[in-house]
Amino acid sequence: MDELRALADQLDEASATLGALARAVTATDPPQPAFGIHVPGRPGEIGRALHRRWTEATGDRAREATVAAARLSAAASTVRGVADRYAGVDDAARRRLGREF
Repeated sequence: MDELRALADQLDEASATLGALARAVTATDPPQPAFGIHVPGRPGEIGRALHRRWTEATGDRAREATVAAARLSAAASTVRGVADRYAGVDDAARRRLGREF
């Protein structure tokens, strides 16, 4: 059971890392002026389009990381539940076998 609990801890750590990444990925987006959105004419249009695509892409990656973090957290919870049930069955078998011998 210790191995299962250790695995659950590792899954929780991975979930926390992905959660932090999901928050950080959009926090480090370059500001709009970095794309030249204030430039007149076609270069400004391109800058605005690039900035829009950049924020869409990082937003999508952040959402994907959030979903993956939630799945890892759920997997950790499931592994812990399995470890607990396995320990319960193991204890019951040990008690039953102790009465039989």
